[in-house]
Amino acid sequence: MNFWSPVDYLFYLSFVFFAFGVSLFFKKGLIATKFLGIQFLGLAYQLFAGYFIQPSHIYDYPHFFRTVSPFFYLLGPLAYLFQHFLLYPERKFKLIFLLHFLPFFLHIVEYIPFYLLPAEVKLEEVNHVFSQNTFYNTESQYGWISMRDHLFIKTIYYLAYILWTLYELYKFYKTTSKSFLRKNSLIVYWLTGDMIMKFIVIILHCFNLIFAQKKHLELTWMDYIFILEYFTMMVFMLFNPRLLKGPTLKGLVFQHFAGFNGKEIIELFKQEKAHQKSSRDKSVMFTLNRYFETEQLFLRPDITLAEVSRSLKIKPRIIRMALQMEMNLSFSDYINTWRIQFAEEQCRENPKWKNYKLEVIAMESGFGTRQSFNSAVKKIKGVSPGKYFENIIQDSTK
Repeated sequence: MNFWSPVDYLFYLSFVFFAFGVSLFFKKGLIATKFLGIQFLGLAYQLFAGYFIQPSHIYDYPHFFRTVSPFFYLLGPLAYLFQHFLLYPERKFKLIFLLHFLPFFLHIVEYIPFYLLPAEVKLEEVNHVFSQNTFYNTESQYGWISMRDHLFIKTIYYLAYILWTLYELYKFYKTTSKSFLRKNSLIVYWLTGDMIMKFIVIILHCFNLIFAQKKHLELTWMDYIFILEYFTMMVFMLFNPRLLKGPTLKGLVFQHFAGFNGKEIIELFKQEKAHQKSSRDKSVMFTLNRYFETEQLFLRPDITLAEVSRSLKIKPRIIRMALQMEMNLSFSDYINTWRIQFAEEQCRENPKWKNYKLEVIAMESGFGTRQSFNSAVKKIKGVSPGKYFENIIQDSTK
């Protein structure tokens, strides 16, 4: 009776990862899903080709030899870019981001002469590698540096990206309000859990690298832990598909209505329906809200409509029209509403803000002067800043 080995199961798992990666890459929405799709496509190839480079198959399929190695240079950059564009979905992909993939391309270029060799010559290299009982041999006539050196470079490269990714995640949590994090707790748990798994993998890998004398030809327990990380991520997303829509917006609708009574709110909603707002205005507002929420541009006193227009590639006239139709706000009032909302959240959640004077609250919220702060609060909230924030602080201490 023939029994399947774990490698056989991983071979068929590669097709599952491939299908999942294709669905993510072609999924409409955030650019982050494309980077996640590429991760799964790369992993699918690693598992697929890894099946054929095992000692039991390599002599029949020598052309797969050394084709897996470059993909390890993709792990760190893709993980970072996925998280980056998930947390900041309105940021644009720039050509300079391709530099993240430079080691991957260089490693491919390095081994192109080997990839073009006939099968019988590749088998000579296979025999040479197998004689050392490790894929990461220290001597070879192919490549610019040895595979052993590549192993150390990949480890440092991946660790650097994990630390960079962790720092950006920490910075996002630090600058985002607690209420926003609570509203998006599922994404918080997901990204934090995945980061913990990545650190477990890299710590175990470093331990194995330091204390293990050789990297054997068969798959090790380290490889299975690495695959488990992605399998867990895939299952988690299958049960929670809304994760790929990114953080949920707080929005400004109810904050904007805070100064109205119930009848006025109902009347405003009736006016909304009567207007029959266009889908373009709603799309512009969604983009604008997400951009301001993730980038917190309102904290800059000098932010201008022209700058926002250039960043979002939306004409100023269209932004002004969407603000007027959807929220009945001018651009300056829209920014000031975000600033007031930010100050409210900080006064409720940040103990230091409860002792701030109004001048400090104004400056920390993005208002350039106390006078502009007073005018904005009176206009949007209908009361003086002193009375308004005194009530907020009192409510938060109850």
